[in-house]
Amino acid sequence: MYVSKKVKITGAIIAIVVLVNAYLLLRENDIILKKYYINDAHFAVTKDHEKILSTDAIVTSSNEQFIAAPVQAIDEVLVTEGQTVDVLGELVLFKLEETEKEIARLESDLAAYETELEELNSVVSQLEIVSTETNSTSATDSNTTRVEDILNLTLSIELGIEQGTPTVEGIAIIQRAIAETERQMELLSSRITQLSENNMLTSPVDGIVKEIVLEGDSIIFNIQSTDKKLVTYVTPKQWQEVEIDQMAKITLFKGQDNELTIDGNVIEKQQIPALESIGFQEMKKHEKINVNETVYEVSIQLSEDISDTPIGTLATADITVNEETHSLGVDNEWLVQIENEDDDKAQYIYMLDGNGNTLLQPVEKYFVYKSRLNQHEALTMDSKGSEELEETEQPTTPRIQTVNLKAESKSKVVKEELIDVAVISGPDELYPIFLDGTTRNLSAPTFLPYPLQSFELSHIESDWRLILKYWLK
Repeated sequence: MYVSKKVKITGAIIAIVVLVNAYLLLRENDIILKKYYINDAHFAVTKDHEKILSTDAIVTSSNEQFIAAPVQAIDEVLVTEGQTVDVLGELVLFKLEETEKEIARLESDLAAYETELEELNSVVSQLEIVSTETNSTSATDSNTTRVEDILNLTLSIELGIEQGTPTVEGIAIIQRAIAETERQMELLSSRITQLSENNMLTSPVDGIVKEIVLEGDSIIFNIQSTDKKLVTYVTPKQWQEVEIDQMAKITLFKGQDNELTIDGNVIEKQQIPALESIGFQEMKKHEKINVNETVYEVSIQLSEDISDTPIGTLATADITVNEETHSLGVDNEWLVQIENEDDDKAQYIYMLDGNGNTLLQPVEKYFVYKSRLNQHEALTMDSKGSEELEETEQPTTPRIQTVNLKAESKSKVVKEELIDVAVISGPDELYPIFLDGTTRNLSAPTFLPYPLQSFELSHIESDWRLILKYWLK
């Protein structure tokens, strides 16, 4: 059959137009507005998010006291290793002629504590003034005032205050040090009084005599207090996340009939690698520490007395290292990073506006943690107030066009495996619908099949005969 030249040219032009149109339409970053098939969407609900550091811990003594006495001054040692002693209980009977020397030494220690107390009180006063002045001006945040600008280096190291500690946290640490200094001063005064009257060296705490060691010309009494705390050992990365006063949930005897859960809070984190303490040795014994890795000791004070629990008892500690109220969670891989003029990577996420069209929303990423996300199936629900909305419920307004394969379908919640969940600031939308990070044209309409699960024959109401009839047609 003869085809004229004019028909050939016309056909070629049509083919070119079709190909160009197909390319523009189907390429990933096409310029033609089209509907996007949504194969994954997350119906987010504002809630409080927490990042928890779960770690092994062990019961240990709240404090360990080392008391030295010169051998030549001792008339008689009154305790043995393993013996329980009360506060101000008698440890050593001094020779009468040596008592004055020991009193002079204790008075020297008391004077040093008095100097330290004056300095600590002065530092707190300065920090409180700075904090008040900063709070009175809205231009800056009081947390940006740093403790090391006021506290000298020696005290900063002794108190475990690291560089960059906020003012409020620094005040809390120093106030605890003040309370401990005042307690030591009171004990020294009592010991001086008792020594003056009875020639006795006494214990500063209720505790157990762990060890009596002769070193040179002194006898050293190591006394473990009967007050208990928990210690755990963290890696350098975890150490950066742990802060003083963070809340912790402690579980003792996990899985047993006498399982016990107690609240606590972080009271100390060491700045030097962990040493061979009782807690450290017990953790190694139970293979809870990687001996080839540098770890740091973190102490947790408990809200309840566990004096009946022996030292060395294993526990678990869940420390809340980060939390954000009224925030949203989304798969971290869904976030889109865009270089801005300052060369910082700004965080964005694709979501739907009120009309079901795509937009790219800037967000602030607070932190990332391992969790599950519920990918919600249904697109509507009964109207409820936001205070009654649970994460497993769905937004009130459908914004995605759907292909309904069945008139009625029961809503199901698909639980994902643990993933990296990014906790982000919430957009103005009350119940935002987030999309994965696939590049999309902005303002493009969207649709998805319904339900979200894989197709099953149960989604179609007709029986197999009717289905076969349509296939044969």
